[in-house]
Amino acid sequence: MNSPKKLSDYFSDYDFEKIKTVPKNSIFRLIFSRTCISLALIVLQFLFLAAVTFSWSEQHTEAILLIMIVLSACIFIVILNSERNPSYKIAWIIPVALLPVFGSLLFLLFHFNLGSIASTQNVRQTLKETEKYTRTDPQIRASLAGVSRHTALLSRYIETAGGYATYRNTSVRYFPLGDDAFPDIIQYLEKAKNFIFLEFFIIQEGVFWNTILEILKRKVKEGVEVRVMYDDIGCMTKLPRNYTSYLTALGIKARVFARVTPFFSSHYNNRDHRKILVIDGKAAFSGGINLADEYINREQRFGKWKDNCFLVEGSAVKNYTLMFLQMWNTSVPPETRIYEPYLNVPADRRPQDGDGFVIPYGDGPHQPISVAQSVYLHIIRSAVDHVHIMTPYLILDDEMLNALKRASKSGVDVRLLLPFIPDKKLINLIGKSYYPELLEAGVRIYEYTPGFIHSKVVEADGIIAAVGTINLDFRSLYLHYECASLIFANDVLKDITADFESTFADSHRITLSDYKKKPLLFRFAGRVLRVFAPLV
Repeated sequence: MNSPKKLSDYFSDYDFEKIKTVPKNSIFRLIFSRTCISLALIVLQFLFLAAVTFSWSEQHTEAILLIMIVLSACIFIVILNSERNPSYKIAWIIPVALLPVFGSLLFLLFHFNLGSIASTQNVRQTLKETEKYTRTDPQIRASLAGVSRHTALLSRYIETAGGYATYRNTSVRYFPLGDDAFPDIIQYLEKAKNFIFLEFFIIQEGVFWNTILEILKRKVKEGVEVRVMYDDIGCMTKLPRNYTSYLTALGIKARVFARVTPFFSSHYNNRDHRKILVIDGKAAFSGGINLADEYINREQRFGKWKDNCFLVEGSAVKNYTLMFLQMWNTSVPPETRIYEPYLNVPADRRPQDGDGFVIPYGDGPHQPISVAQSVYLHIIRSAVDHVHIMTPYLILDDEMLNALKRASKSGVDVRLLLPFIPDKKLINLIGKSYYPELLEAGVRIYEYTPGFIHSKVVEADGIIAAVGTINLDFRSLYLHYECASLIFANDVLKDITADFESTFADSHRITLSDYKKKPLLFRFAGRVLRVFAPLV
């Protein structure tokens, strides 16, 4: 199926001007929004905890000295023996050393993450329930080993550590922009016969979501099962708190991931950052785009929004269906969890030359080892010609930083594509602090001058790539629930490579002198903040 070149080629029947969009928030609305009220209550609790800590310290000066020593020593032992990343450990050692009581209490709150214990256990339970669906066919395993023993080992790792199988008989279509994907998403939704699953970090009223919602309404009336799940933090300023009730009234099954309540808890760190759209178990869309107008450039806040999307058809769709059901069922009683009807869907296509191997996989804070980072490191370390990375954020631990520098010094063409116009200035400031080390090692850094890059892609040698929702930062690699597809020896890699080349042409290459022209305070602030980057 050939995609239309323009939205108007397909959407002649849609009058976008009549679609109601959410008005911009006024100062009054913003101040009294549930976002500000919730944040204010959390900050008040945070300040209360600090005040109580320091007040008690002043009144018990002598006793506090002994407690500080014992508490700090215990916390240091916990930090050093944890399975966390070394950079994460250092970021906590500093506040605990400077503010032993307050820093220790804060660490315990985040380390033991009491607010997310139930959700983490539920995720692990659904993963256990679905183990029988995560085994790779022995013939596919043998075939992959015959092509690349190294990639076969990574495939086995993703299966054993992450719980997702490897597939052939799968085609992948890549869309360099959300604008390009929009018409195809609508076409495939229109063809749905049995079920539609949507799981997105952000949903916001506008052309994109309202067009989809109109189709979902019709599909429900046709007897199609429709489920929608979104993250509460991601949608706090986008949707009203009772939006699930509105969807339910339309016949759509709706859930919110980790509903925000004004209580100071570390579980807000663990967000559902995935973007998954599954149609009948035969087609799945994923990538960087959320269901909001800026992702299809109908609204621009940071210049042109460069984001990608991809369509998976065939056997590997099963993994995306599985990921959705695993997350959905975390809030469903065990006796009502159903998998079979949605997973036992025959692939609607035959094997073709160029299909290669496709492994959709998920990752999250439910496991101590980051599968997402392991996949990225594998791609970087296995590159012999080039490795190209597209990411909106750059916060690296020592292992990732050294892998990039080592690859470049070994003669591999290492290039990073980052935004010229940032959406988060503090994160951008930290990211730029890595520029000198990377540039001196020979890594080439490009900034996308038309605007903001939100795509998350790591590609090497034109034969392997990981594309999905996973940013190159601590939050995506260690704290969020994420998803991506590892693609090996598939024809779509030519399109991914072409997207990199065209985006490089639209970008400015950064030199060391460019970085040194930045104000001294800018560079110093980036270095200082970088110490605490794992906690941002």
